[in-house]
Amino acid sequence: MTYAEITALRSLIEEVERHGPEAARLFAYEAEYNAMPQGVSVIVPVHNGADEMAELMISLANQILSRSQFEVIFALNGCTDASRHVVDRFAATSGVNAVVIESETASVAQARNEALQLARFQHATFVDHDDHLSRAYLDECMTLSDYRSVVVSNIIKVENGIITEDYAQKVVAEGFETSHVHGPDDIALCYRAYTLNAIKTAPTYMMSRIAYDARLTHSEDVNYWRALFHMFTPITIKSPTRRDTYFRKVLSHSLSRKDTDYYEKAKPRFHILDQISQDTDAYPCDAPQRKIDAQLKALMLSTLEHLGRQ
Repeated sequence: MTYAEITALRSLIEEVERHGPEAARLFAYEAEYNAMPQGVSVIVPVHNGADEMAELMISLANQILSRSQFEVIFALNGCTDASRHVVDRFAATSGVNAVVIESETASVAQARNEALQLARFQHATFVDHDDHLSRAYLDECMTLSDYRSVVVSNIIKVENGIITEDYAQKVVAEGFETSHVHGPDDIALCYRAYTLNAIKTAPTYMMSRIAYDARLTHSEDVNYWRALFHMFTPITIKSPTRRDTYFRKVLSHSLSRKDTDYYEKAKPRFHILDQISQDTDAYPCDAPQRKIDAQLKALMLSTLEHLGRQ
């Protein structure tokens, strides 16, 4: 599907929505959206990332999107290293519009919530401090963004310096490239994006009205995006190119590596699964993304093994 086809179909859907019974709800925040400058606020939570941000900062400085159309909000949380010095130097020398906020509390959820309230552009996106973006990432997001859309980008995994296709990319390809645009009543594909926190660009008015649950030690991203999709049920657009690529670095402490703390890290998945089960009647299309299924299976097997040793 070409950009022209996506734009034409999106315009047609919007015209129908404006004359439909849900128009008042769907366009309740349009004035707020239009009052914000066109562009994207990039939110980067940072926890002791002084030695891990070099590639990200290079990729941000090299974005082809005009620097007048994006900002980077570094949300330092509980840092005990030189992270503040690193981001201050980037803000002073890169030419990128950078904002730095800092909290002594080590909480990525709290950091994201605080940064979202400062976002000044029409759209926002998250980037982890040890990951980086293709040069056209933000430009592509802006090409496809609008008042009621969430742009889902491509993702590539980088592990030990080796680039491979991330499992999440298979979900993106299977879930979105075959259905570029779908309406507010069809969230069957949306749930596939719940655990892919960092590769989505959404309107700031949506994102700032949903809060990350700081009580969760993991899966707060799943909880956040489920709430956002349920509240706004947006049209979702998948980019038809690979210009918008998010490079995700897998480190030893990533949940997907299943290290010795895997049980404690994965345990909140049970809470999310319970919520999904309770919401079945209200959201019949909602279901756990396969990544959650795999992690829950491993968690339960790990639990059984642990109990067997007692």
